[in-house]
Amino acid sequence: MTMDDPDLVAVLESLPMPVGVVDRDGRVIDANTRFLSVPEETFSSPDFSILLTRAGEEGAASVSLCIGSDLCEVRGKAVPGSGGRQVTVTLLPDDAAEKQAGRRLAILNAIIRAAAAPGTLAEVLTNVARLTVRLLDFDAGAVYLADRAGGSARLQAYHGLYRLYFPESVGPGEREGYWHTVFCEGRASYAEAYLGVPHEKGELGIYSVAAVPVLGPSGAVIGALAAASSSPHRFTPIEQETLEAVGREIGGLVHRAVLTENLAAAREEAEFYLDLMAHDINNANMVSLCSLDLLMDDLSGQEHALAGRCLSGIRESCEIIEEVRVIRACRKEEPALRPVPLDRVVRAEAARLQGPEFSYEGRGMAVLADELLGRVFGNLFGNSIKFGGEGVRIIVSVREEGDRAVITVADNGPGIPDPAKPRVFERLYRNGQQKPGRGMGLYIARMLVQRYGGEIRVGDRVPGRPEEGAAFSFTLCPAGRGDRADTVPS
Repeated sequence: MTMDDPDLVAVLESLPMPVGVVDRDGRVIDANTRFLSVPEETFSSPDFSILLTRAGEEGAASVSLCIGSDLCEVRGKAVPGSGGRQVTVTLLPDDAAEKQAGRRLAILNAIIRAAAAPGTLAEVLTNVARLTVRLLDFDAGAVYLADRAGGSARLQAYHGLYRLYFPESVGPGEREGYWHTVFCEGRASYAEAYLGVPHEKGELGIYSVAAVPVLGPSGAVIGALAAASSSPHRFTPIEQETLEAVGREIGGLVHRAVLTENLAAAREEAEFYLDLMAHDINNANMVSLCSLDLLMDDLSGQEHALAGRCLSGIRESCEIIEEVRVIRACRKEEPALRPVPLDRVVRAEAARLQGPEFSYEGRGMAVLADELLGRVFGNLFGNSIKFGGEGVRIIVSVREEGDRAVITVADNGPGIPDPAKPRVFERLYRNGQQKPGRGMGLYIARMLVQRYGGEIRVGDRVPGRPEEGAAFSFTLCPAGRGDRADTVPS
């Protein structure tokens, strides 16, 4: 029976699967009803065109296509017809192709996960190259990244027999063929190239290669993803779309890695400046303080006052450096909490005070903290003096509530208005008052209390009467009952 047989339609109609006869341009000549129900876009797809071409050249071919929600194997076979060679097309459920598609989807998901995984850039790119080779069932994969000057692109990661196919670098003068397409035109290339190594007699020495651009956020080409196989391979549109998607994913990864490197470099530079300030500048301040202290003994009148102002400025500079040191310690280091005797810390900070009346009844309690605990009390005492004056009265009390120690630092100064209370612990907050200071003392006090696992809040010394003084209360964890008073090392 030929394709011109009048009984052909009846034969086709009796078949249980979609079968049709098309010419080399994809136009349907004869078909059964099942075939005619297939969506028209199926026969205009690039994959269907590849099927017709291969069937015409090789006599038979097959391809997997998604038709609606089903994955089908589409088989084509060349047959003679009145208008030249025609192709019979049969659609069958494709369980093998469906499994293969599921495998490819799993590998693609693995590539996306690998691109987002922690690790060095080289480790992540190597994993992407390995998974890309697995995705295509190829022999080798490679990832190139261009240098920042836009010159050569160097091999950054690879998998498989990459030395057979890919050079260590691709310079501007070496960008021919598919390298030119990728780096100069910014397009993907799917081609065959000559393998420049000895090969067996009868072998063509030709390999299939895919190279897709790796694009940065601006759309500029920053590298290439390449894969190669010693076997002839026609890249389907799905494979091409997948590879190009992987290239875009790598571009995002490289961009994030560059940002991370820049951030790390900026952090390292900032740490250098902070170390310089904490050591060298602080040492210079100490020398100036000592010199000014000696000089002031021999000065009087206006000269003595000017030297005093210089001394105050240097002391403030030292205080700023100390604040930076404390903030760095809080943000950089995990606290090594140990039992600290509360009485010793409170009395040591009180001894630094000049002028205010101080009241504290010791409790012999030890709390879990570190050597920075004194800063909490020093900053709270300093806040009371700043706003209450040197004649202010400071009262420190301690009580236990459940598994917490509650420490309260109160004063009889002007107090804190209710609208300002929620903001007093904010960095640089000054409540609109023209008082000396940088607005960092209470911010650092809260940071340290939180470092010890506690909480701090502000209220009134006399509840409901803010004008009669402020009261700062914070919680700390008491140390074990045996770690009290003089039994605890400072």
